[in-house]
Amino acid sequence: MALRLQANGSPTALRRNPQRALGARGAPACALAAALFALAGCGSALDPFPEESLALPCPNVRVIADGDTFLVPGLAPGGAEDAPALAARIVGFDSLCEYDDDEDPRGGMTLSLTVAMGAERGEGAPDAPVPLPWFVAAIGPDRTVANKRVFTTEAAFDSPDARIARVATGGVDLRFPAGAARPPWEYEVLVGFQLDRRQLEDRRRARR
Repeated sequence: MALRLQANGSPTALRRNPQRALGARGAPACALAAALFALAGCGSALDPFPEESLALPCPNVRVIADGDTFLVPGLAPGGAEDAPALAARIVGFDSLCEYDDDEDPRGGMTLSLTVAMGAERGEGAPDAPVPLPWFVAAIGPDRTVANKRVFTTEAAFDSPDARIARVATGGVDLRFPAGAARPPWEYEVLVGFQLDRRQLEDRRRARR
Protein backbone atom coordinates (compact mmCIF):
# COMPACT_ATOMS: atom_id res chain seq x y z
CA MET A 1 0.00 0.00 0.00
CA ALA A 2 1.48 3.37 -1.02
CA LEU A 3 0.99 5.83 1.85
CA ARG A 4 1.78 9.50 1.27
CA LEU A 5 3.16 11.78 3.99
CA GLN A 6 3.35 15.51 3.36
CA ALA A 7 3.55 18.75 5.31
CA ASN A 8 0.46 20.90 4.80
CA GLY A 9 2.08 24.06 6.18
CA SER A 10 -0.55 24.92 8.78
CA PRO A 11 -2.10 23.54 11.98
CA THR A 12 -4.89 21.05 11.47
CA ALA A 13 -8.50 22.19 11.29
CA LEU A 14 -11.26 20.35 13.13
CA ARG A 15 -12.35 17.27 11.21
CA ARG A 16 -14.06 13.95 11.86
CA ASN A 17 -12.72 11.30 14.25
CA PRO A 18 -10.32 13.35 16.40
CA GLN A 19 -7.69 11.88 18.71
CA ARG A 20 -5.80 13.97 21.24
CA ALA A 21 -3.06 12.96 23.66
CA LEU A 22 -0.81 14.75 26.13
CA GLY A 23 2.39 13.00 27.08
CA ALA A 24 1.37 9.54 25.90
CA ARG A 25 3.62 6.85 27.39
CA GLY A 26 3.84 3.05 27.63
CA ALA A 27 5.94 -0.04 26.98
CA PRO A 28 8.32 0.02 23.98
CA ALA A 29 8.43 -2.58 21.24
CA CYS A 30 12.21 -2.77 20.92
CA ALA A 31 12.49 -4.44 17.54
CA LEU A 32 10.23 -1.83 15.97
CA ALA A 33 12.11 0.96 17.75
CA ALA A 34 15.40 -0.24 16.32
CA ALA A 35 13.94 -0.31 12.83
CA LEU A 36 12.56 3.21 13.14
CA PHE A 37 15.78 4.77 14.35
CA ALA A 38 17.79 2.87 11.79
CA LEU A 39 15.63 4.33 8.90
CA ALA A 40 15.40 6.82 12.78
CA GLY A 41 12.15 4.41 19.96
CA CYS A 42 7.83 3.63 21.91
CA GLY A 43 4.54 4.90 23.88
CA SER A 44 0.90 4.28 24.88
CA ALA A 45 -2.02 2.94 22.86
CA LEU A 46 -5.07 5.11 22.34
CA ASP A 47 -8.57 3.85 21.67
CA PRO A 48 -8.94 3.70 17.85
CA PHE A 49 -12.70 4.10 18.27
CA PRO A 50 -13.01 7.57 19.88
CA GLU A 51 -16.39 8.67 21.24
CA GLU A 52 -16.56 11.45 18.66
CA SER A 53 -16.32 8.93 15.78
CA LEU A 54 -19.25 9.26 13.43
CA ALA A 55 -18.57 6.11 11.43
CA LEU A 56 -15.19 4.62 10.61
CA PRO A 57 -12.32 4.62 13.15
CA CYS A 58 -8.95 6.36 12.90
CA PRO A 59 -5.52 4.74 13.04
CA ASN A 60 -3.97 4.75 16.50
CA VAL A 61 -1.47 7.61 16.97
CA ARG A 62 1.13 7.66 19.73
CA VAL A 63 4.42 9.22 20.83
CA ILE A 64 7.21 6.67 21.22
CA ALA A 65 8.81 6.68 24.67
CA ASP A 66 12.42 6.47 23.48
CA GLY A 67 11.86 9.39 21.12
CA ASP A 68 9.91 11.86 23.24
CA THR A 69 12.98 13.93 24.28
CA PHE A 70 15.76 15.65 22.31
CA LEU A 71 18.84 16.90 24.19
CA VAL A 72 21.58 19.27 23.05
CA PRO A 73 24.80 18.56 25.02
CA GLY A 74 25.92 21.18 27.53
CA LEU A 75 29.32 22.30 28.79
CA ALA A 76 29.49 20.14 31.94
CA PRO A 77 31.80 17.09 31.77
CA GLY A 78 28.98 14.69 32.63
CA GLY A 79 27.48 14.84 29.15
CA ALA A 80 24.06 15.59 27.72
CA GLU A 81 21.98 13.88 30.41
CA ASP A 82 23.79 15.67 33.24
CA ALA A 83 23.70 19.24 31.95
CA PRO A 84 21.92 19.70 28.62
CA ALA A 85 22.23 23.09 26.96
CA LEU A 86 18.71 22.53 25.65
CA ALA A 87 16.05 19.91 26.39
CA ALA A 88 13.07 19.61 24.05
CA ARG A 89 10.10 17.31 24.65
CA ILE A 90 7.03 16.29 22.70
CA VAL A 91 4.21 17.28 25.05
CA GLY A 92 1.18 16.33 22.97
CA PHE A 93 -0.44 16.01 19.58
CA ASP A 94 -3.75 16.54 17.82
CA SER A 95 -4.69 14.03 15.14
CA LEU A 96 -7.85 14.21 13.06
CA CYS A 97 -8.95 11.95 10.23
CA GLU A 98 -11.44 12.40 7.41
CA TYR A 99 -12.71 9.65 5.14
CA ASP A 100 -13.68 10.38 1.56
CA ASP A 101 -16.88 8.45 2.31
CA ASP A 102 -17.84 7.82 5.96
CA GLU A 103 -19.71 4.64 4.98
CA ASP A 104 -17.10 3.07 2.72
CA PRO A 105 -14.25 1.33 4.61
CA ARG A 106 -12.38 0.82 1.33
CA GLY A 107 -12.45 4.53 0.50
CA GLY A 108 -9.52 6.88 0.93
CA MET A 109 -8.74 8.68 4.17
CA THR A 110 -6.53 11.62 5.21
CA LEU A 111 -5.10 11.82 8.71
CA SER A 112 -3.93 15.32 9.72
CA LEU A 113 -1.49 15.66 12.59
CA THR A 114 -0.10 18.58 14.60
CA VAL A 115 2.59 17.98 17.24
CA ALA A 116 3.24 20.26 20.24
CA MET A 117 6.72 20.51 21.74
CA GLY A 118 8.30 22.39 24.63
CA ALA A 119 11.95 23.44 24.96
CA GLU A 120 13.99 24.57 27.98
CA ARG A 121 17.39 26.23 27.84
CA GLY A 122 20.28 25.42 30.15
CA GLU A 123 23.81 26.77 30.49
CA GLY A 124 25.67 27.17 27.25
CA ALA A 125 22.52 27.16 25.13
CA PRO A 126 22.97 28.81 21.73
CA ASP A 127 21.27 32.16 21.09
CA ALA A 128 20.21 31.11 17.61
CA PRO A 129 17.12 28.94 17.03
CA VAL A 130 17.85 25.23 17.52
CA PRO A 131 16.62 22.78 14.85
CA LEU A 132 14.61 19.88 16.25
CA PRO A 133 14.40 16.85 13.90
CA TRP A 134 11.28 14.72 14.36
CA PHE A 135 9.46 12.08 12.37
CA VAL A 136 6.08 10.61 11.57
CA ALA A 137 5.95 6.93 10.64
CA ALA A 138 3.08 4.70 9.52
CA ILE A 139 3.37 1.12 10.82
CA GLY A 140 1.55 -1.64 8.98
CA PRO A 141 -0.44 -4.52 10.50
CA ASP A 142 2.66 -6.73 10.15
CA ARG A 143 4.65 -4.15 12.25
CA THR A 144 6.83 -3.04 9.35
CA VAL A 145 7.39 0.63 8.50
CA ALA A 146 5.05 1.42 5.60
CA ASN A 147 6.16 5.05 5.34
CA LYS A 148 8.26 7.49 7.31
CA ARG A 149 9.24 11.12 6.90
CA VAL A 150 11.56 13.36 8.93
CA PHE A 151 10.71 17.02 9.54
CA THR A 152 12.62 19.86 11.22
CA THR A 153 11.09 22.45 13.54
CA GLU A 154 13.09 25.25 15.17
CA ALA A 155 13.02 25.99 18.91
CA ALA A 156 13.10 29.79 19.08
CA PHE A 157 12.96 31.78 22.35
CA ASP A 158 11.21 35.13 22.71
CA SER A 159 14.22 36.87 24.32
CA PRO A 160 17.82 36.13 25.36
CA ASP A 161 16.62 35.70 28.96
CA ALA A 162 13.73 33.36 28.14
CA ARG A 163 14.23 29.82 29.43
CA ILE A 164 11.08 28.15 28.13
CA ALA A 165 9.61 28.02 24.63
CA ARG A 166 6.54 26.35 23.20
CA VAL A 167 7.11 24.89 19.76
CA ALA A 168 4.18 24.21 17.43
CA THR A 169 4.76 22.21 14.28
CA GLY A 170 2.97 22.84 11.04
CA GLY A 171 0.34 20.31 10.03
CA VAL A 172 1.31 16.97 8.50
CA ASP A 173 -1.07 14.98 6.29
CA LEU A 174 -0.91 11.20 5.91
CA ARG A 175 -2.97 9.92 2.99
CA PHE A 176 -4.38 6.37 2.97
CA PRO A 177 -5.45 5.60 -0.61
CA ALA A 178 -8.73 4.00 -1.60
CA GLY A 179 -8.94 0.30 -2.46
CA ALA A 180 -6.08 -0.84 -0.20
CA ALA A 181 -5.94 -4.45 1.00
CA ARG A 182 -6.01 -3.36 4.67
CA PRO A 183 -8.16 -0.54 6.10
CA PRO A 184 -6.51 2.58 7.59
CA TRP A 185 -7.43 1.72 11.20
CA GLU A 186 -5.24 -1.39 11.08
CA TYR A 187 -2.21 0.91 10.80
CA GLU A 188 -0.49 2.75 13.63
CA VAL A 189 1.11 6.19 13.36
CA LEU A 190 4.17 6.87 15.51
CA VAL A 191 5.68 10.26 16.34
CA GLY A 192 9.08 10.98 17.89
CA PHE A 193 12.31 12.92 17.67
CA GLN A 194 14.79 11.64 15.10
CA LEU A 195 17.74 10.48 17.21
CA ASP A 196 21.12 9.11 16.20
CA ARG A 197 22.43 5.91 17.78
CA ARG A 198 24.25 7.66 20.63
CA GLN A 199 21.24 9.82 21.48
CA LEU A 200 19.01 6.75 21.49
CA GLU A 201 21.36 4.86 23.82
CA ASP A 202 21.51 7.89 26.17
CA ARG A 203 17.71 8.04 26.29
CA ARG A 204 17.38 4.35 27.06
CA ARG A 205 19.95 4.58 29.87
CA ALA A 206 18.16 7.60 31.34
CA ARG A 207 14.81 5.75 31.37
CA ARG A 208 16.10 2.69 33.25
